[in-house]
Amino acid sequence: MKNITNLDIKRQRVGLTKELSAFAVVGVYKKASMKTKLELIGLVEVLKHTEKNYHEALDLIFKLEKVTNASELITKLSRQHLEAKVVSDVERFAMAPKPTPKTNKKDVSVTEAPSYYQKHKTTILVMSGFLGILLLLMVFKPSKPQATIFKPKQETFIQLTPRNGHKFIYTSINGISTTFMLDTGASTSTISESYLNKHIRSKFINRSSNFIRKGIYFIANGESVVAEVWQFPSMRLGSKTIYNIEVAVMPGIDEDGFLLGMSTIKKLGNPKIDLANNKIIIN
Repeated sequence: MKNITNLDIKRQRVGLTKELSAFAVVGVYKKASMKTKLELIGLVEVLKHTEKNYHEALDLIFKLEKVTNASELITKLSRQHLEAKVVSDVERFAMAPKPTPKTNKKDVSVTEAPSYYQKHKTTILVMSGFLGILLLLMVFKPSKPQATIFKPKQETFIQLTPRNGHKFIYTSINGISTTFMLDTGASTSTISESYLNKHIRSKFINRSSNFIRKGIYFIANGESVVAEVWQFPSMRLGSKTIYNIEVAVMPGIDEDGFLLGMSTIKKLGNPKIDLANNKIIIN
């Protein structure tokens, strides 16, 4: 037998069943009394964390009532509830039977003097409304906003430069601007021996710390070559810096033949390569 919680009882009382869509929840809200609306909003604030349709329903209710968060909505509903109660009290007072004026023995009518309330009716209503609103603000003032405002993330990308049917990317390694051709079929990035020696001479790298191994690689014509594999401490691509990049030092190539392989691209996380728009999206 399913245990019925206090939350289930409250949901049933205000009509918030699990089968309701976001628009159906808004429909229940529209038909509810002012007091029930206040209780309904409190329940939706709890349910939105586990049921997506209630999170969407809360956003629709905010738009309907022209507020931005739950605190503003509760304040607005409470003010309307108080104003309605004050008006109701005034109407009941007006409908109350008036005492029969006394007459003397000669049936001479006596005009009753206006009461203090009748003299100062407008002032009393204004002050009652003001005090009610002030009290509600003190009771419902939250320490932090209860509604979360979601802002769309700004796309971060690295620009590619098309040239002769290929895509090139500009990088900076140890302050040296270097251009690589993007090659999604290459497992490792490649550089020349002369370029490697520049960084050795600047003491950015050295053989004892940065040389990793020798590997066998297949070049475009199908031949295999043996190349040294080194690790660069860092590389900057656009606004992004990546670290510990493996590069293969290929014999017989110049700086126009540098390739940026997938082992380097994957250092960006889980990027999306958008060749049509010439960019690598990295967020």
